[in-house]
Amino acid sequence: MRRTFALVDGVVAALTIAGGASAAGAIHFTESVVGETIPCDNGLTLTATSGFISGVLHEGTSSSGNMNVTGTFVPVGVTLTGSGGNTYHAAGATWFGGAFNAQTGGFTFTDTEHIVFVGPGGVVGKVSTTTHVSPNGQEVSVDMSSHRAIRGRFTGALRLAASAMTPWTAARKSEF
Repeated sequence: MRRTFALVDGVVAALTIAGGASAAGAIHFTESVVGETIPCDNGLTLTATSGFISGVLHEGTSSSGNMNVTGTFVPVGVTLTGSGGNTYHAAGATWFGGAFNAQTGGFTFTDTEHIVFVGPGGVVGKVSTTTHVSPNGQEVSVDMSSHRAIRGRFTGALRLAASAMTPWTAARKSEF
């Protein structure tokens, strides 16, 4: 919950700074994950040996002051080596989006994270979460991840990859 509200807070702050009506194009970027390590709950440690995160971010403000933001992050060619010597691959995507209504002060925000780690014999771990905050402030979160440690490390790496691109994530990366 803390991360979701931190994101919403950051979105509102960033879009407020933008001011006025704006609809800049999307920002596309990549960030290497080589060298990242992911400790798993079962004692296995995965180390990225190749690949990168591809990200797309977009934010905008209407002439009435309403604001929106969306972002998608995808692992591309991410190969990991396990502490036991096996090779693994990451596949999937994360997406978030939100909107703020300047007239009512209400907002809505959704964050989805679905990444699988495939190794010998198939899927060995997954990050699978969805969180939604409704305009009335009610939050619903579902976490079907198989490895909590993977969720925290890999999705954190995705968020940090975006931090260099937008001021609101950079200012709040410690909250992710």
